[in-house]
Amino acid sequence: MSGGAPVHVCFDLRTLGELPQPARAYSLALIDGMLPALIAGDRATVLLGAGATLPPDAIEHPNLRYRTCAHPAGTARGAAEVTRALRTLRPDVYWSADPCQRPPHCPSRRWRMRVVYAVECLPRAMGFWPRLWRRLTVHQWLLGADALVCPTRALSVRLVARLGLRARRKARVIANGVSPRFRRHSAEEVLAARRAWLVPKRYVILAGHSDFADDLAVPLRALGNNEETSSATCVVVGDARLPEALRQTVRDCHLEGMVRFIDEARIPIDALSALYSGASATFEPARGADYRPSILRSLACGTPVICAATAMNRELCGAAALRVHPTDPAEWARAFVSLTLSAPLRERLVAAGLDWVAGRTWGGTARETFALARELARHP
Repeated sequence: MSGGAPVHVCFDLRTLGELPQPARAYSLALIDGMLPALIAGDRATVLLGAGATLPPDAIEHPNLRYRTCAHPAGTARGAAEVTRALRTLRPDVYWSADPCQRPPHCPSRRWRMRVVYAVECLPRAMGFWPRLWRRLTVHQWLLGADALVCPTRALSVRLVARLGLRARRKARVIANGVSPRFRRHSAEEVLAARRAWLVPKRYVILAGHSDFADDLAVPLRALGNNEETSSATCVVVGDARLPEALRQTVRDCHLEGMVRFIDEARIPIDALSALYSGASATFEPARGADYRPSILRSLACGTPVICAATAMNRELCGAAALRVHPTDPAEWARAFVSLTLSAPLRERLVAAGLDWVAGRTWGGTARETFALARELARHP
């Protein structure tokens, strides 16, 4: 899919603040890694909502433009404003990570714009009327798109099962990357991050979200019920509701004082990367989550990963991680003890993880994104 004439892709980020965390993180990381594709001659326009601000380190390039819309995305004025803007910009592809956002209507015979939706997570279960509305509107918009992009094949299979066989030919897989700021850190950098965030010397990282508190409780039970693992502090990185969601599990496992909660929204990326780099291991027990950045982040930082044995995790980490039964605390404990006692096993996993993520960059994800746009532009 590489090569071909340059394309102009319009990325609709007007509803960025309303997106789920996976879609929001994907959109920002994709824009951040777009520089290699822009240097190659492709163009991009980023549509922002009223009052929206990009991160201070947002890239700037002559082939990249940011355009702020005056009206909200979900209103008739907002739809008309975007339609007028696209008729002026005339992009080849309209790209959105918000499946609830109606694609612009551009009925021009001389110019046809392709529509792509990037699906980072499937919609959650809802009531009867919201489900009916989603089926009549969102599903119709997704099925009317030219392509549906997913980060893993396992998620694309679930998406096709949700939408029906009509979506099979539209589903494409473009693997997500990992930020270059997640890397192996020196002992001094790890020590500075530990002191700043009050983390002891021996610890493991448990990353997740409060929606999957039941899954996150399994490795906590493994730490609390095994004498060989109970001396390690567990640093739980996630959203602000996680402490409340896991408080009862911490009490039941007698881990008071051995669990440290960190709100991922508050910790800088460099400090989080240093904590990943200094951890004894990273636990990723979530089974239902579609978004698992902790796996690639840990592998990039040279930290072994113990994760649930699911199809998506197998696709994300290959043989570079230890996969265990999702609901068996004894297996989690045995895997962690093996990492602690076997230096050859740890060295093998670290080397395999660094090799695995060597080519996983957001720049590569952006290049594949524009390659798909070129393919759609050439072949209607």
